[in-house]
Amino acid sequence: MAKKDQFVIAYLTDLTDTDTVISHALFLSQKLQKGLILLHISDPRYTRTTTEQAGQDLKKICDTLKNTTYAALAGDTRQIISSLPSLMNAVLVVAQVAARAPRRSPVNRRNVLRNFADCRAAFLTVQQPFSAPISDTATSSQPSIAGCRFDDVAMVVDFKKESKDKFIWSSYFPRFIGSRMHVLYYDYKDQFLRTKWYANMQQLHKLYTGLDITFQPHIIESKSTFPDVNALRFAHSQGYKLLICVTTKERDTLELFIGTQEMRTITNRYNIPILFINPREDLYVLCD
Repeated sequence: MAKKDQFVIAYLTDLTDTDTVISHALFLSQKLQKGLILLHISDPRYTRTTTEQAGQDLKKICDTLKNTTYAALAGDTRQIISSLPSLMNAVLVVAQVAARAPRRSPVNRRNVLRNFADCRAAFLTVQQPFSAPISDTATSSQPSIAGCRFDDVAMVVDFKKESKDKFIWSSYFPRFIGSRMHVLYYDYKDQFLRTKWYANMQQLHKLYTGLDITFQPHIIESKSTFPDVNALRFAHSQGYKLLICVTTKERDTLELFIGTQEMRTITNRYNIPILFINPREDLYVLCD
């Protein structure tokens, strides 16, 4: 395996159903030119699969892929996921989520958000395969993923300082994947909010100008309480393939009662993948 300095992690909870996670992780590792690690965590809360059994299954999958390795670890899922940047030089983790998953399932939306709450790497939540199933295309070389890409990627920029946590990661999609970046925002009438939003937009414009990339701005309607919910609806109407979101750092009074917006976007009827970023100072980003 070629030496890589950073890795995309394919977090596999069910080793009999890996296509959804691996198809996304494989594509992104290739485009970002990062290594790929297949990871299974033997956490007794979610599985009875031992690390020995998982290692055997992971090796079989790795044998069909190129420049891929694997790890079967035992322990607490949340603790292991939070350690991935230092343990495996992880910059991105791909995880499956399912709308109707049982309460104790590792792919239940509440469990996914809880287990990734301390993660310093970005994490992509996916509901369906990105490309043709690995089992149908796998050979001794890389499976074919031609024609499958994140052509259009969107994110919300609002008046909150957390919006800026998405800027660096958003730049990777036009730079490395050739995506068209779409910036969604409200037409703020309140002058105070508009001033803070405009300051965020100026910082985004400065970053993108320095990297010689562009974005397309769009005003969206505020039908829902949450901007990302409105953004998700707009993204679907426009055929966008990915939404970049930042998780809620501190819940306000309303969110304590009705929940956070990530609870509403992580599993969505449009099957749009969500790239989540936890707002923090020590976020791991690409070495580029």
